[in-house]
Amino acid sequence: MYWVGLLLCVVLGVEAGGIVAGILADDTGWSVTLIVVGANLAPWTGIAAFALLLAGRRRRLAAAAGAVEPPQWETVMARIESVRAVGDGPDVPLRLDLTVAPEDRPGCRVDATAVVNLMDLDDFRVGRTVVVDQDRAHPWEVRVHPRPPAAFAGQVALARIDSAPSETRLSAPARSLPAAHGWGGVRAGVLAALAGAVLSVLPFHGFF
Repeated sequence: MYWVGLLLCVVLGVEAGGIVAGILADDTGWSVTLIVVGANLAPWTGIAAFALLLAGRRRRLAAAAGAVEPPQWETVMARIESVRAVGDGPDVPLRLDLTVAPEDRPGCRVDATAVVNLMDLDDFRVGRTVVVDQDRAHPWEVRVHPRPPAAFAGQVALARIDSAPSETRLSAPARSLPAAHGWGGVRAGVLAALAGAVLSVLPFHGFF
């Protein structure tokens, strides 16, 4: 997809060069043909070319992201430090501040979201214990169980989790996207278009 976009950028350059060549040509009939054909094709070629460039870049980056270490989910318990409803309905979306307490690691604060049935909201009050899945490789990634699994039902009722200090809060690190993600692909397309334009205009100046 990306390389097809680059090829179309070259074609776009040829079409733009054809317009310039038509303006410079001495033959009026040939000049009009070049200008009309180039002016009609160039906008559509440009739209298709840059759309394919951006889509190709995103696909390649998504594939690279998918190659990262897969999640290592571990089911643990967590204490609710604060809870806020961010929507309405029979299934209420909640934003949670949690102290996650794995058995083999220190507790930490994590922000999470959950969608909870209206009948189960009482189980999500501040101070209550909930069951979550935490990614060991990326511990800021947490999935909240709306209801505790059967294996944890008795433990949740007896659990006493101390609040972790706010300094232990984990969050996803800011990702620095490669320069080629957005403008890099556009620059490559512009350069390809310029190359196509030069190749199409030069013969009309007597260089070949």
